[in-house]
Amino acid sequence: MLGQRAHLLESWATHPDVLAFIHAGHVLGERWGSWVDWGIVLSLSLCTAIVALIVWVRIRYPRRAARGRALALNALALILLPAVLLPFANFTVFEYAKQDNFCGSCHLAMAAYVRDMMEPQSKSLAALHFRGNFNPTQPGTACYSCHATHGVHGTMRAKLQGLSDAYHYVTGTYTTPIHLRGTFPNVLCLKCHIDSRIFRAQRIHLDKQGAVSPLIVNNTISCLMCHVSGHLLKGANG
Repeated sequence: MLGQRAHLLESWATHPDVLAFIHAGHVLGERWGSWVDWGIVLSLSLCTAIVALIVWVRIRYPRRAARGRALALNALALILLPAVLLPFANFTVFEYAKQDNFCGSCHLAMAAYVRDMMEPQSKSLAALHFRGNFNPTQPGTACYSCHATHGVHGTMRAKLQGLSDAYHYVTGTYTTPIHLRGTFPNVLCLKCHIDSRIFRAQRIHLDKQGAVSPLIVNNTISCLMCHVSGHLLKGANG
C-alpha cells in the first residue's frame, strides 16, 4: 500500500495535470469521490460556464451587451456565477492545500521529502509516524498535521508560509535540499504527544511533579536533540 501511494505521488509530481489528478483521486491511495474532489469538479465547471457565457454573449449579442437578454446573461456570468464560485473555490483550494500530494507537487523541491515519509525502510520521524498511522483525522494530510499548529491561527500561519514557499518555487529562488527556517518547535510534537502514554512513560519528559518538563514546553530543549530528524535526506534539516 505504501509503495502504491509513493508511486501515485511520484506520478502526480512528475505530471501535475489537473484532469489526471481528478481521475487518480484526491487523497493518495484512496478512492475518488471526497467532497474536495467534487469541489474541484464544481469549481472547474463554474469557471467553464462563466467563460462560455461571456464568449456566447459576445458572439450572439455583439452590439446589445447592456440590453435585454444579453444584460441578464452578462449579470449571470459576471456576478451570480462568480458569487457562487468564490466560496466553493476558496474552500476547496484551502482544503486541497493540506494534502500530502499537494506538498509533493513541487516535485523538484518537495517530492523527495514526501517519498521519504512513505518509504517503508526509512527511519526518519516522518516515515515512522506515517507507518504508525500517527495521522490526523483527515486522511492524506500527514505533512500538514506535523507542520501546522492547532487552531485557526496555526492554519493561517501554515497557509501564509505555503504561499511564500510557492512563490520561491515558481520564481526559482530556492536551493535544494530545502532547509527548515529556524528550528522545529516542540509545540508541533506536543500537540499530539503531550497526552500520550508512551511519551509520559519516559521520565526524562517530565518534571518532579509529573508534568511535562518546562524545558520541553518552552523549547529550551528541542525534541530533535534526542530524536532523529524529521526527514533523512542528505543535507536536510527538517
